[in-house]
Amino acid sequence: MRVRTFLGNLVGQNVVSAAVALVATGEEIEIEEAVGEAPAGIATRFDFASVTKPVVATLALVLDAEGSLPLATPIGDVWPEAHARLARRPLADLLRNRSGLAAWTPLYHRCGNLDAAAELIVRGGKDGDLVGARAGTYSDLGFILYGRTAERRLGVPLMALLRERVLGPLGMDGVEGTPGERPDLAASRMGTGQEVRLAAKQGLTIPDLGPPPLGRPQDGNARFLNKIGETCGHAGLFGGARDLWRLGAEWLAPGRLLKPEGVAAALAGGGRFALGWWRRSLRGSAGRALSPSSFGFTGFAGDSFWIDPLGPKGGRIFVLLGSRIDPFMDINRWRRRFHSAASARGRIR
Repeated sequence: MRVRTFLGNLVGQNVVSAAVALVATGEEIEIEEAVGEAPAGIATRFDFASVTKPVVATLALVLDAEGSLPLATPIGDVWPEAHARLARRPLADLLRNRSGLAAWTPLYHRCGNLDAAAELIVRGGKDGDLVGARAGTYSDLGFILYGRTAERRLGVPLMALLRERVLGPLGMDGVEGTPGERPDLAASRMGTGQEVRLAAKQGLTIPDLGPPPLGRPQDGNARFLNKIGETCGHAGLFGGARDLWRLGAEWLAPGRLLKPEGVAAALAGGGRFALGWWRRSLRGSAGRALSPSSFGFTGFAGDSFWIDPLGPKGGRIFVLLGSRIDPFMDINRWRRRFHSAASARGRIR
């Protein structure tokens, strides 16, 4: 009931137009609720936005374990043309946000196609404007480059790699790359006004692209880089809450797809980021209701996905999918409230 009330407030206060919440252990779904505009239901699929990143990181662990793309591989081994500051970095740094790549740039404004975008990133931009970011800079560009690296090394599109190595084995049957118009997809009302502001800080003037057509990503770069059926490393996947539950269950208790030692290495260390994940912080999207060992990710389009390995019954998974309305609203406080509403440890704040 607390989660249902929370979702009603989330939609009623125009934070999102539709939402689905799921709370589960690795073996059992405890709570599933959906509210909002049709087709809002338990099986409704949403734009994952940056929640695509932990799916790609899962692929990275698989490719590393099988030896086809070790995470220790220097970027320059795959991209001889790489900027000197990037060339010596291991691929793992792209997924831990410590490669030195800039956070973002409007590739759809600066490049003509996908190949030109990859070249811009790997060469460090124009006159090095995309390299030299301080350590720990959250970087879409790093995940885009990892996705292109996997494609270049293995000679297979990223979406095909994800289907074969991650989505199929874990039963994440609802996940697609840029699916196009489908009746079970939640629509996005949000344009790219935040990207307009970010571009202005780089001295670039770009238009607001407006809300995307149904089944296309909200993210401007993902719209540009992805054709129907495709994804790139930072955004482009669509799916449902149960799909993320299956992914979370594997990270809670690896063995079906991932190796326990690989997961332990990915989550080891300090700082804000693990490999493919954010670490819990009190003022971020996780909040006090989750343990300090928790890890997760959020998507700008409105999603939140957190895993608490110290939760009851061997750990807990929290999924909140939503179609965000206002790009300038800080919705992390709503995500923290969700964890409080869904957790026995939490108090709704």
